[in-house]
Amino acid sequence: MGILYHLQVGCANLTIIKAFSGTILIDCFNMERYKSLLSANKFIKAVFITHQHYDHFLGLKYLRDNNFTIEYIICSPYVRRSGDGSVQYEEWRDFEKLLAYFKRMGTAVIAPFRQESLNLPWWYIDNLSFRILGPAKFIAESESRELHDASLVMLVTLGARKCCFTGDASDKSLNWIAENTINYCNDILHASNHGSLYGANLEFIKGANASYTIISTESGLYKEVPHPIALKRYYEYTKVKVHRTDLDGTVEMYY
Repeated sequence: MGILYHLQVGCANLTIIKAFSGTILIDCFNMERYKSLLSANKFIKAVFITHQHYDHFLGLKYLRDNNFTIEYIICSPYVRRSGDGSVQYEEWRDFEKLLAYFKRMGTAVIAPFRQESLNLPWWYIDNLSFRILGPAKFIAESESRELHDASLVMLVTLGARKCCFTGDASDKSLNWIAENTINYCNDILHASNHGSLYGANLEFIKGANASYTIISTESGLYKEVPHPIALKRYYEYTKVKVHRTDLDGTVEMYY
């Protein structure tokens, strides 16, 4: 049996999966608040960075400064262009510096697009399987692309449970996934973009068929986040319970 921790980190993301082979992180903000959940040997099996915004990757700085070893970093395949307003230069530069450090320390870095076939997992370890649902290459590389178009979207199967992680995926990406993927959730949906209206694509939410929805958010920090229309969609199409980390705190789920 393992534990899936959806951690309360404000309007940001940090999920920890405790696996036999090591700890796996899905995004990593405010790592220092939850250092007790990390292994004493300072080994991290994998860190998935859904996209290169501070509220999803800044925990890498804590891991670097405290001499953690990371076997794999799997990150968004986005390529920033000059003047790209969807991710500021300083933010992108800081991520690249952290990535370069871990590469020097032996970390393998992978930046995948949606896998060609979903019949087999992209990665299988310790009865956990990871399927890369997005981003679609043509969306992530389009001339009009923004960073959220290239956010990783993953279906993680944990024994008998499933969790669809959406990062801050855009409506464009989520709608395409909904139209081109079957059974992409059917259990736990980790909602996109902290409950913003941008990322609450109705067709994606309906097709997710979620029993539980997790919204990692903080009310009042940004205008209309979480957004009332987005919340209405999640509550209407979630069969059992919508968890908001700002109201419910950290959510622990066993698998």
